[in-house]
Amino acid sequence: MLSPFSSHLGTNYSASELEKAQIQQLLKGPIEDNQRIDCEIEELRQQLEALVHKREENDHFIEPHLALLAPIRGLPNEILCAIFSHCLPTPARFLEDSFDSQEYMSAAQAPMLLTFICQRWRQIALDLPELWQRAPITVSRSLHSPTDLDLGVQNASQLTQLWLSRARNRPVAISISWELYPTARTQFDKILASITRYSSQWEELRINSLLDRGLLDGILSLPSSSVPNLRNLEVPFEALWGSYDKKCLLGGPSIRGFRYKGTIYDHFAKLPLQWSQLTDLHLGSLNTTDTNIRKIFARCPQLERCHISISTVEIFESYPLPRLRLSYLVLLHLRMHPSHSGRTLDPPIGFFASLHLPSLKDLTINIRNLSDFPPAVVVGESLATLRRLTVFTDHSSTATDAMLETLALTTRLESLELYYLPHLISTVTYSPLSDTTFLAALTPRQEENPSASRNASSGCEPQHARLMERSNYPSYLCPNLQDIELQTAAHPGIADEVIFDFINGRRERSTTLRSFSLKYARPVGDGEREMQGVNDLGVNVDIKYQGRGVM
Repeated sequence: MLSPFSSHLGTNYSASELEKAQIQQLLKGPIEDNQRIDCEIEELRQQLEALVHKREENDHFIEPHLALLAPIRGLPNEILCAIFSHCLPTPARFLEDSFDSQEYMSAAQAPMLLTFICQRWRQIALDLPELWQRAPITVSRSLHSPTDLDLGVQNASQLTQLWLSRARNRPVAISISWELYPTARTQFDKILASITRYSSQWEELRINSLLDRGLLDGILSLPSSSVPNLRNLEVPFEALWGSYDKKCLLGGPSIRGFRYKGTIYDHFAKLPLQWSQLTDLHLGSLNTTDTNIRKIFARCPQLERCHISISTVEIFESYPLPRLRLSYLVLLHLRMHPSHSGRTLDPPIGFFASLHLPSLKDLTINIRNLSDFPPAVVVGESLATLRRLTVFTDHSSTATDAMLETLALTTRLESLELYYLPHLISTVTYSPLSDTTFLAALTPRQEENPSASRNASSGCEPQHARLMERSNYPSYLCPNLQDIELQTAAHPGIADEVIFDFINGRRERSTTLRSFSLKYARPVGDGEREMQGVNDLGVNVDIKYQGRGVM
């Protein structure tokens, strides 16, 4: 809008009486126009509010009716039960994992969360005892004041009672992590009373380190007849402090799996377990000799899966015949861990030579020097049965020879995992995986596979050819290999060409290979890149980088 006073606007100019009258006359029209606009805005605002209110009324009418058309409402209860079962957190595996997360019993996760959705879902969840069969009970030191402690324990006790009651007569898996001091004994008794009334349903019981022997006694002193269905039991090292017999919980008639979180052997061997019926045993933290481990094996003829740790080697020569036969052992995890830091362990060759393992399928070895103890020595007569091999080792230059010698003898291997031990890495960055030899040796040779790239074959041809000269070796290493995972700190890493030559070469020979994973225990370098979920000829490829020492 044009104004005769434009030159004075925004200044300190003082208008005369005549100019003031002119200005008032000039503003009369715009002011009246604004008043009309305000009236129109108010009318439109009222119309808008009326429309918004009408829409909200329509929404309140539409939404519940649309809900009646929701496909999920037509699902039978049986389908919803199956869906609910898949909503549960992944349960901890007895031999492989630590306890179930305490979040398992949180209202923010299934199964408790499912009871807050609608009346139908709540009833289905409450009527499905399978949802309530795992109960990880945790009471921590975060409860400082007596009031907080009493309230926290009371809530935990009530929740435990409610939770286990919903499992009805189904088997239950309970883990107890009690981190309060002995002064909290009366509070513990409340929890103990809540869980022992369901002892006949216990199928798995895992006890974390308890700070008072009396608390642990309250559980382990239960009569064995009160736990007729208990199959898996984990106890802390404090269990050795008590004096128990086979009439107590440790002598439970159905215990098949036992996990011990302690280091002392002498008292452990005296535990009144039904040793002859054990099928699963985890002694990964036990510091003892190979002789003692063999004694344990001799007491467990039904053993199927075992995690062991050897801190001292005593069997240096061939063990007197007959060898100890473990007919059912399919999984063995061995950790070589010297009892004194800086000490180098001798390879337990005599220990394995004293065993007969005709059914072994899954072998994990955690050992520093593969040149002194090549896995082939362990595999031995299990060549025809071994399907999975996992090796944790250092980066010695002879590790490649030891691994290739082993792989040349494991013709049915389906899964291979090779990791370095990060605490053994010094300033030397050499790794058996830093050149192309190891991976290229697993690639069919050029004359056997004309389309294979020379980048792969030229790196390992002499060694590969030497390995293949023996008549009992397969046409190429590990022909049934399905999954391979390697971890290294090498720099530079394995070239992409070598990786894809390996994949392409093997896929041209067979379609068994499904996944290839390479993890560098170091940050990504210049010119390097991560790959996740890359599909090459049907093989899932993952290449990741991480900080040193992260496993």
